[in-house]
Amino acid sequence: MKLAWFAAAAVAILVSGSAAADANKQTKGTFDDKFRQLEVDLPTPNTYRAASGAPAESYWQQQADYTINATLDEAKKRIMATGTISYRNNSPHPLSYIWLQLDQNIFKQDSVTRRTERAPMAAAGDRITVGTLRQLQSYAETPHGFEIQSVTDGGSRALKYVINDTMMRIDLPAPLAPRQSTTLKLAWAFNIVDNNVFGGRSGYEYFRDNNTYTFFQAQWFPRLAAYTDYTGWQHKQFLGQGEFTLEFGNYDVSITVPADHILTATGVLQNPNEVLTGEQRTRLAQARSQLDKPMYIVTPEEAAANEKEGTTATKTWHWKAGNVRDFAWASSRKFIWDAMGVKQQEGGDVLAQSFFPNEADPLWSLYSTRAVAHTIDSYSQFSFPFPYPNAISVNTWLGGGMEYPMISFNGYRPVKDEKTGQKTYTRNAKNGLVGVVIHEVGHNYFPMIVNSDERQWTWMDEGLNSFLEFMTELRWDENFPVLGSNPNSLDEIGAYMMSEDQVPIMTNSESVIQFGNNAYKKPAAALTVLRETVMGRELFDFAFKEYSRRWKFKRPTPSDFLPHDGRRLGHGPRLVLARLVLHQ
Repeated sequence: MKLAWFAAAAVAILVSGSAAADANKQTKGTFDDKFRQLEVDLPTPNTYRAASGAPAESYWQQQADYTINATLDEAKKRIMATGTISYRNNSPHPLSYIWLQLDQNIFKQDSVTRRTERAPMAAAGDRITVGTLRQLQSYAETPHGFEIQSVTDGGSRALKYVINDTMMRIDLPAPLAPRQSTTLKLAWAFNIVDNNVFGGRSGYEYFRDNNTYTFFQAQWFPRLAAYTDYTGWQHKQFLGQGEFTLEFGNYDVSITVPADHILTATGVLQNPNEVLTGEQRTRLAQARSQLDKPMYIVTPEEAAANEKEGTTATKTWHWKAGNVRDFAWASSRKFIWDAMGVKQQEGGDVLAQSFFPNEADPLWSLYSTRAVAHTIDSYSQFSFPFPYPNAISVNTWLGGGMEYPMISFNGYRPVKDEKTGQKTYTRNAKNGLVGVVIHEVGHNYFPMIVNSDERQWTWMDEGLNSFLEFMTELRWDENFPVLGSNPNSLDEIGAYMMSEDQVPIMTNSESVIQFGNNAYKKPAAALTVLRETVMGRELFDFAFKEYSRRWKFKRPTPSDFLPHDGRRLGHGPRLVLARLVLHQ
């Protein structure tokens, strides 16, 4: 990109937008002080968060450990589960109640989201779409959302609870004192949504041609809401766009599925001898040392044969994951599975993997796992070594992608040529797949490890991740169409910053009009300006890596990214970032 673009963008960041003018108005005069000291805007440092931008001596965060046993009923498209949550109160405050997130409730017919959304209109303008009719029919036929069957304490005594849309408050019989733990036991079930009808971040996909399914499950269990030093309980309702902030913990999860399914998940498989064949275990061991290209664990031919079979038998897959903030999984008899090893300069080795149906080949076998490995190599150089043993990409119906610890759900497939019947794909489909895999696997770093509050500050994970995605894509291909459909797409941010739709990136995600420009492209463009023009790569890369490593497995806020102590970034770059975050 041209240097002139960076200069123009830096000026635009500093001066554009009426929001900045309003924020800079002085009470003792009529002038705008665009270069006033930042301490006017940043919160006062305390014993939890130091002025340097580092966690201070009294920093704390809660911990939630889960043991879950779940069963997938493929015929009924239904999950039944029980779980035990061990919750440790590391805060200095006694807690008389605990909040959990019930994200599946967004699919209830009477949810706040459903009662406030507008139906997409057909081209005629006065008719609803076929997709809306399909949703209405599904609501009439099948109830959705969590069915909470019991809530008890560690002694199996019933606990009082209140469900408020996508949140549930559990009242404790006695306040949970600081540095003490409590145990919650829950039983629940829900009907899995058809992702093609409802969209969202999980569900199932039905393949009509061969009467088969893939299941990809996220937000599938009641999850502890975050309790933080900056906002107390983070219990804003889940409305669909603003994502999540969660507590770190350890997971022990057993999932029972049809015996002919292949299942992948967050964490490490504990019982491979029970659920994998001898040949699959041998291939999996070989893949760890396969560093130049992926090898099949389940071949396309094996997957094609497997999807034609049916069984009433079941298998239970047992997984454990340490120090993660969430758990997701995918299961299907259709899955092709390939993998390759990733050697890191620091830290342990990683197994990059992909799971996909035959409908996704040959695109996925060529690019998905390679893109996973490339992402780990690139992001680790700019932040910290990947701390988990697995990084997984799963092909789903999702138009884009969605991220979880160690696993991501990603779209894009080839299409059949109507004349020849052969599958083919365009350059845009290839780049789309590579881009979405880089972006979603990259989210392991932000916010799955650097655990920012997505419900509050979307830009802190989407913006930072898009910036690293941009650099990683150019390392893949110097002509890659970063952050858009053409190689100059970052130039497009200037038009947004001059538009009336622009709002400060601190705006809540549910109130942003142009979400992609505001939360993704604008922060990425500003960080690119800082790295390439204002600071230079050496100074910027040091600062960015310092921030990343300081807040690994912790929860930063914007003021931790823009610390009072300007020495880490230098006052000028810090000023550019602060103007962008607080006012532009």
